[in-house]
Amino acid sequence: MLSTLSRLPYLPDLHDIRGMAGFAISLLLFFALGSAVTPRRTLPEIQLTTGWGLVCVVLTVWGVLTPWSLQLPAAALGLAAIAWLARPGWRVRTGLWVTRSTALGTSFGRILLLTLPLWLVMLSVRPSQIDTWLNLLPNAAYLFDHAVLPTAHGPPSYSFLPVAPYNSQFAAYIASLASSSFADSAMSFLNIALLCAAGLLFARVVAARTTTRAPPGQDKTRAEIVKDHGRATAVTDRTPPWWACAVGLLLAVPLNPGFVPRDFFAPYGEASLAVTALFAVWLATELLGDLARGIARPRSIVPLALVLAALVNIKQSGIGLLLPIGIGMLVLACADPRIPRRQGLIACLAALVPALALYLLWRHFAIGSFPAGELEPLPLAAWNIALLPRIILGMLMAMFQKATFFLCVAVVLGLAAVRMWRDPWSRQGHELSLIAGTILLFTGFLLFTYVAHFPPDWAVQAHSFFRYESQISLLVILALIEVLWPIAAVRIAIHGRRMRQAGVAAVLLILILPVAIAPMLRFDLDTPQPELWRLGHAAAAYVQPGERLALLLPGYTDDAVGSMLRGVLLFTSPRRPGLDFRVDTHIGPATLQAAAAAGYHLALITCTPPGLEAVPAGVAAMLRDTQDGWRVLQTWPWPWSATIRMPHFAALLGHAPLCATTPQRTGSTR
Repeated sequence: MLSTLSRLPYLPDLHDIRGMAGFAISLLLFFALGSAVTPRRTLPEIQLTTGWGLVCVVLTVWGVLTPWSLQLPAAALGLAAIAWLARPGWRVRTGLWVTRSTALGTSFGRILLLTLPLWLVMLSVRPSQIDTWLNLLPNAAYLFDHAVLPTAHGPPSYSFLPVAPYNSQFAAYIASLASSSFADSAMSFLNIALLCAAGLLFARVVAARTTTRAPPGQDKTRAEIVKDHGRATAVTDRTPPWWACAVGLLLAVPLNPGFVPRDFFAPYGEASLAVTALFAVWLATELLGDLARGIARPRSIVPLALVLAALVNIKQSGIGLLLPIGIGMLVLACADPRIPRRQGLIACLAALVPALALYLLWRHFAIGSFPAGELEPLPLAAWNIALLPRIILGMLMAMFQKATFFLCVAVVLGLAAVRMWRDPWSRQGHELSLIAGTILLFTGFLLFTYVAHFPPDWAVQAHSFFRYESQISLLVILALIEVLWPIAAVRIAIHGRRMRQAGVAAVLLILILPVAIAPMLRFDLDTPQPELWRLGHAAAAYVQPGERLALLLPGYTDDAVGSMLRGVLLFTSPRRPGLDFRVDTHIGPATLQAAAAAGYHLALITCTPPGLEAVPAGVAAMLRDTQDGWRVLQTWPWPWSATIRMPHFAALLGHAPLCATTPQRTGSTR
């Protein structure tokens, strides 16, 4: 019976451990390369993202301009990283060694310890969600299998969008090379690691905006506390205290009103876009500050350019974040009276041009590689201009349904307006202006996509509006921390004991919370995903790589169940690459005869109908075509066939193909 997983759901197997080991090596590669190309004392979280951006640039340019294997530039990057780490003087520049002699005394050491329960819960996470199976996982597997970017003339691709941007898949590719097996969960691990990096940046801001504690047994007066705030609020590369690291992680993940586990911890691009947008705005603010102080060559140009390069090719909507950030930089550089206009334009363009060039290079490749390899805009005559009022209404409805997040957005816009009125050219003024401009322009970009990209029925519903808006969620949190945290810290720090108690509570909460809400975080265990995984792995025992398999899905109305079963067989261990699938929705003797005539001699039926010879009804079954007709190899009853109430299914996974259309009585069998 397909009742449970063959192992404990949170217990990793050897494949999971190998994948995590490969991913850890890829992170070390990113750190080393990021430290090599950025100035000294660059924050380690920035080094991580910068190194990822550098890898994306090298692999994209190589893959687009040459027909040779991507393993060559990957090996060259690996050798460069090893050479960099081999020299102590260079190695110390990486954020893993900057403060103490042991790694656990560093910023990332503390973040790792505080997030260890989270990593243990997520270590065995499996690919999930429809877009993962339709394009994200097939694209990553294509890189590992063929070591080239897909083209219409190359090996066949199983992806719905074979030339969608590949920056997340490049991270999975490096992890797969390092582990010598396809790391199917690496893109989820990347999102979790980037959110941890965002939490570290928040920790630095929180620590810098918090007053120093009073000596033991003494409480500071409000005047003394406010005076402390004016002394030193600059963010440095020093290790934040434990309580600040815990608070930063809480703000980046569970307290982030845009955080949804199935979006941010899945291979989707929302988390990575949110983090790269956060770092881009942070670095852009530093760039503007350096220009205002008369520094002609700001130290943040290179890291900003590579962070933006990582951002722009995470998914197609990346350009919708790049342009608002770039426009905001250019406007502020021209408007700030302290910044020489020529120097400001040169510095901003130097940071923006690499990402724009990478975007245009990829667009040229995508258009020339596949007739329809990406999501294409509608013809001008088919734009949804007449539906604009209904689209705006759909967006407002989405805002009402997610009121907490959008109230936070409204507060940030109000705070930015006040700051721009009172002190527009301060560091906080630059930062809030960039954040507010990015929010407004990105929302306008989404409105444009509903008019020019989406089919009418999706456009009027403002399809996935909140999910797309979550890409600016970390910017919202940063703005709230900058303005509101000092006020809260003053109130807490009036009594030193309360400050210490709050810090201990934050540490305990970040350690306990992942375990307490593990079922919520492990969205991949929602019914019927574990049962579909079990069915796919059981069916793999009867299928050889390259065989032709008829996948028969009664009541099949979309590609959710079918895409997941295909993905489990093709891309997860034990993999069966190169399968040729035939999908049918009407199951009967005629369907099987037609499949055999077309050369498909294996059939996997997810829900057998009554009337098939020698096949019980209401089960999953694997059949083989023989000289004597179709023979049953194995059947698997569904676990809900004997339940009183039908379990709640994960979104988009239909009931009918899985014999789950109506509840069954206790003890009934099929």
